[in-house]
Amino acid sequence: MNKKRGCWALATYICIPEGDYSVPPDETRELEWYDGIYNYLKQIGIQDITMFFFFFNNDEERKTSVNGRSKDSHNVPSEQINTELSLEVAMDQVLKTKEQEAALAHFLGENKCSVQTICGRKVFVYENDGKKFILLHKAITYLGNPHPIFKKRIQLPNWMQEFCENVKAQGLDYDVRLIGVYHYMNGVVFADFDKEPYLKRKMHNSSAHIYINDIFQAYKQGVFHKIDQFGNHIHAIHSNKFKDYLMGKTESKNQLFELFEKFNYGYTFGEWLYALDAIKEMYGNQWMHWQQAEWAGWFLEYRFNKFTIDNNTTHLMRYVGTENKAKKEGTFDFDIFFPKDNFYGDLKASDIEHKDAPGNDQGAFVECINMHDRFWYVIYEHETKKDIDYGSVATVARNQFIRLVKPSYEKDDMSYHERMKNSVRFVKMSILELNRINFRSVLSDFNQGKQPDGKARAKKFIIKKKDMDQYVVFRYNYEQA
Repeated sequence: MNKKRGCWALATYICIPEGDYSVPPDETRELEWYDGIYNYLKQIGIQDITMFFFFFNNDEERKTSVNGRSKDSHNVPSEQINTELSLEVAMDQVLKTKEQEAALAHFLGENKCSVQTICGRKVFVYENDGKKFILLHKAITYLGNPHPIFKKRIQLPNWMQEFCENVKAQGLDYDVRLIGVYHYMNGVVFADFDKEPYLKRKMHNSSAHIYINDIFQAYKQGVFHKIDQFGNHIHAIHSNKFKDYLMGKTESKNQLFELFEKFNYGYTFGEWLYALDAIKEMYGNQWMHWQQAEWAGWFLEYRFNKFTIDNNTTHLMRYVGTENKAKKEGTFDFDIFFPKDNFYGDLKASDIEHKDAPGNDQGAFVECINMHDRFWYVIYEHETKKDIDYGSVATVARNQFIRLVKPSYEKDDMSYHERMKNSVRFVKMSILELNRINFRSVLSDFNQGKQPDGKARAKKFIIKKKDMDQYVVFRYNYEQA
């Protein structure tokens, strides 16, 4: 079907597995007619029906050259997600304004959409069940060189700030949304950017950013919500969920995120945690790693394990950091296993001042991704007081306590004093999802040096914190009351 409006068209193809039930295209047909055909095919027993929608422009300027490159200056190769959830490196397939309106109208219902002049601007309006939305929409595109090819944006209109202020000042009953439109092949994903932080900035040449993994998550989950490193709330929404999303009929909650949030509320966020207190608590509860010098990370693992047991969550997530050391076939030496969803994760405590967080053995990690399709790095960041700046009192106390418990302990009172942490205060955490789409770019080689016997340690990856936004699926920041 080709349904023309000025320079744009909507093409629909109905594909069925076998038999000749094809319907010749007819430009006079309304979309409702095709809905009837779809329902008819269902009634006669054909279940596997796929409807493809392609939005395109008939203008000559949208035609590509012989080598396939668009004439649009911004359209250089970058990462794309197709509807089969595969990653490709290709030019953006940008929808122009009329095409974006076509896509919005198709997924929201043409009879509920219109373009109106409000506060001196022509804007896209969606009205449904007494609710009225103004959708300020822009195409999602690659930023261009030298930015990483997984990072995209919408460019914010210079007039948006004044327009939103005028809508509010005039008391107009509209919910104004800032919407990004991602289009590749026959797929459309919408992004809803919380506009309030952007309204407080100078709007000239301003952008709102989104990553290819966010779009991947929208395809997987339907509705994906994240908070970026600047505190901006971003929702990525599969096109077939966009109508329900605007009407408040969808939830982006995740049971595992809720469990981590519950754990965080009961953890020591915002409190200074002292070395000897943590060591004594681990020892008192028979935690096998109580005497480790890097006590902050082991205390995190101890508390996490205790939480999963005390709250009966082991059918959803459980600590396996002490279970898989033997590396039985089909298991991996990581800290967390999520039985219901069948994938692994790892806990990391990291100094907030450090730019990188060391990861895991890269061979085991790649094997795990290939087997389970995704992996979560759960990073807890803390402020740190170095014990060497406090007279090494925690170093001495730790070694003396170990010697008290284990008289055979041979190390002296100053063992590990140069690297010992006196105390830490956890202030934020992030869950990074590494999956088959993004894991190759998130990690860099990290030289582990040599083992005590002189043999080289297995290469590990390192997570660069400046790139974390590309992979974050959940974020928690402690806010002091």
